[in-house]
Amino acid sequence: MNKNIILILLVVFAFPLFAQNSLDIEIQEALKITGRQGISDKERHDALVRLAVLRQLSGDIEGAARNWLEAAAAIPGQINDEALLACAYCLAAMGEWDRAKNAIEPLLSKSKRANFLHAGINAIQSGNKDALIKIANDPDYSPMLSEVFFLLWKTSGGAAAENWRRRLAVEFPQSPEGRLAAGDPVSAIMPSPFWLFLSGNESPYLIQSSPVDFQSGVKLQTGLFGQQVNAQAQITRLRQAGFSPLMEQRGDMWVVTVTADTARGISDLKAAGFDAFPVK
Repeated sequence: MNKNIILILLVVFAFPLFAQNSLDIEIQEALKITGRQGISDKERHDALVRLAVLRQLSGDIEGAARNWLEAAAAIPGQINDEALLACAYCLAAMGEWDRAKNAIEPLLSKSKRANFLHAGINAIQSGNKDALIKIANDPDYSPMLSEVFFLLWKTSGGAAAENWRRRLAVEFPQSPEGRLAAGDPVSAIMPSPFWLFLSGNESPYLIQSSPVDFQSGVKLQTGLFGQQVNAQAQITRLRQAGFSPLMEQRGDMWVVTVTADTARGISDLKAAGFDAFPVK
């Protein structure tokens, strides 16, 4: 066999193991920083945030929830609302509904995302969708409306469920939720509220080192960046365009990908102004 082909095969099949080992090393390094004597509260906070993100990437959602909670209270006299909210979302992904609700209780008066989570959990636990319907009719929640419709579709039954599904498919056809409502599960990653219907640490929605693999779905790379802040900016642009991107670290570089059917995915991304190509 050609030596170049052998080298390519070695890279392709060894990369997942290398990526996981790299992630484990980064987690250990972040752990060392959090336990280091003499560091400032801000340094410990930043290290805990990084550790939480790394654990989410590794699939350790329980560990991530713990680190997010620690980060939220790492600076005396201050509460990091974003870290507390991230903790609540991890708890919800594990099916820890009551703990998630307790975590976001202090945020309900100041965070729309927290209110959405609270209303979603209530709809799942009790079947009472009044708060979720109120959110659906509130213009202040318009940036997350496709998620709200999706949740109402999945927690309703009969004609009501069909009504929400139809509205989602018609009003948000390019969103991941809208594509699922239209019966097109291959061309989009699972939408953000989907974890509400899953339980345990196997939830495929939460940030992982490898995205969900739908039947013919593949990873389409939409960017390679030397700085994480630039990769995050690409993530934001993709989300605003209706895609559900993921970010992975490969060595010193940050890769942004979207899982999609190859032909349609590349076409949709190009139409939205993004160049893309399939990667392993």
